[in-house]
This record gives sequence, structure tokens and C-alpha cells, in this order.
Amino acid sequence: MAQKFLILVRKMIPLLACALFFVSCGKSSERLGNEALRVGDFDRAIKKFAEALDESPADRDARYGLALSYFGKAEAAEKINQRSLDLWTKAESEFRILSKIDNSAAKKMHSTVLFYLARATIAKDPQAKVLGILDESIALDSSNAFSFNLKALVLQGMGEVDEAKAIFIRILSEYPDFAPAYSNLGNLYWEAGQIEDAWDIWSMGVIQFPKNRHLKYWTKVAEDSLKNRVLEEGK
Repeated sequence: MAQKFLILVRKMIPLLACALFFVSCGKSSERLGNEALRVGDFDRAIKKFAEALDESPADRDARYGLALSYFGKAEAAEKINQRSLDLWTKAESEFRILSKIDNSAAKKMHSTVLFYLARATIAKDPQAKVLGILDESIALDSSNAFSFNLKALVLQGMGEVDEAKAIFIRILSEYPDFAPAYSNLGNLYWEAGQIEDAWDIWSMGVIQFPKNRHLKYWTKVAEDSLKNRVLEEGK
């Protein structure tokens, strides 16, 4: 009996060694992927994390590493004005797979990627329909003011001015340190001919961000317009 057991063990050793080899290779690839990601070598990181996932597609850490690698590469591409839509698409795909492995993992990062994906999609095609992408982003992270802001801009472009205005107002009430909403809500009022309301919002923004040149400029423009109106009415 003992002899038969030893024979069975001997037969299993090559199989075990093979399995351990692949596990070792997978972990080694993951380690190298993390090192490459840490220094911003995104292409190498993508290659190594992909190798690790070839051995274990449900490896949470390798999947997260691959998603972050595509995120980093897309972000780097945008900084030098290169096309990034395909990279954001790949990053979003990896985060979506990651959510199936661990539903609690990286929801805010996934939300951020969806925002960038929507923005890159609009940059390529201003008429593209991205409200679904932005709604999913907001569902993943209800504090993502960037996605709310972009959604409001899209709605404004579609002529849904009241809905856009409501979102801008919501952003400022919940996130008063979000500068773009002051600019965008002021622009919305200005385009509607509501000069005093535009001045109110832009001047609030200047109080919050006294060094913001854009808000200072448009506050002055609105102020001058209101002064001219008073002078005209006094004639």
C-alpha cells in the first residue's frame, strides 16, 4: 500500500512542479508589473499584468494593476495631447471585469474612468451620446462632481437648460469648492441674458477662488454690463 502511494506521489510531482511553476511565474509577472507601474512604465506594466492574468484571469490584484496601468497610460497621453479614447475604453473594460471579481473594489476609480471616457468620447464626437456613461459614473460615486458637471454641460448643449441649471446649483450647494460649476452656471445665466444672476455666481466664485483669472474676468465683464445698463436707464 505504501509502495503504491509512493508511486502515486512520484507521478504527481511533475504535475505539482508544473503548477507551482505557473503560480510562481504569475506572481513574478505581477511583481514586475507593480514595479513598472510604480515608475510609470505603463507599457511594461500592461504586458506583465496581462501575463499574470493569462495564468489566473480572476486574480484581483493583477486585474486592478492592469486597469491602473491603462488609466496611467491614458492620463499620460492626454497630458501631451495625444488621443486617449481607446486607452480609456480599455481601462474602463478592466475596471468592469474587476467589479465582477470584487464588487466592492475601486468603485470611485471606475467612476473616474467613466468620466474620462465620456469626456474623450465628446472630444472625438461632440454629438456623441454620453449621458448613459455619466449616469453610471454617478451611480458608482455620487460625490463625483466632475461627472455631474459634465452631465450638466451635455444637457445644456441639448437645450435642457433648466435641468442643467439644477445640476450646477446642486454641485455648488454640495461642493462649494468646485470651481468649474461657478463658471458654468454663470455662463448659463449670461447666455440667457440674466446678467445680474451671472454676476452673483461669478462674484461668489471669486470670493471662493480669489486667484481664478477666468472668474475675475467675467465678474468684471458682468459688473461693467450692469453699470452700463444703469447709465442707459438713467438717460
